[in-house]
Amino acid sequence: MSFKNRSSLFTNILGGLLFSGVALQANAIPFEVDITVDNSYALYYGTETQATNFVGSDGDWTTTESYAFDLPTNNFIYVVTQSDIAVAQGFLAQFTNLLNNDRFYSNDPQWQVTATGRYGFAPYSGTASDFAELTSQLLLANAGNNPSGGWVATTAGDGNGASPWGLRPEIDAAARWSWYSSNGDTNPTSPGFNHDEYLIFRISVDAQEVPEPSGLLLMGLGLLGLCAARKRRA
Repeated sequence: MSFKNRSSLFTNILGGLLFSGVALQANAIPFEVDITVDNSYALYYGTETQATNFVGSDGDWTTTESYAFDLPTNNFIYVVTQSDIAVAQGFLAQFTNLLNNDRFYSNDPQWQVTATGRYGFAPYSGTASDFAELTSQLLLANAGNNPSGGWVATTAGDGNGASPWGLRPEIDAAARWSWYSSNGDTNPTSPGFNHDEYLIFRISVDAQEVPEPSGLLLMGLGLLGLCAARKRRA
């Protein structure tokens, strides 16, 4: 997982902590999100089964939007998006924990995506009808009753700076453009393709860091050493 400090995705910070001398909302973490999506997007958060909060939206990939809000630790971040199908498409973003500056990106392996097959119906506002649309698709995805067969892994494409978008200076160079691949394309961000959009990306706020192979090796060696030490004591 791509972190600045290789810590837990959102860390083990719970309610009762203080931030700048002010008590945080119980079990919530202040976050900043820097995001752009080609062709358009809406940013929400909510529970596993329901969209509860609309954060913002935009339809111009040449701009990068920044949002700051308190994110409950038992919620999911949701990014709703669709491309214009004919040309390049992609989701590029960074998410920063403002308590400790830990950061992860749109290409983090714990992102999941689902394809609704409802092109042109993407919810892009905080209206009751858009919340109902998104929530209905979350329930279908959870049940596996949609074109992607539920939630699946995302596929990362080129890094920030790649053509045709160029460098988005508000987002780290470590971030990569990501999308859903319905046709097995190893880089579904280019060329354009109808991937059963619109799409919903999600990541759990309390997701944990995925150990890298080297970390797993060290963990295994540590366990072997512990076993050997116990045998010597016996």
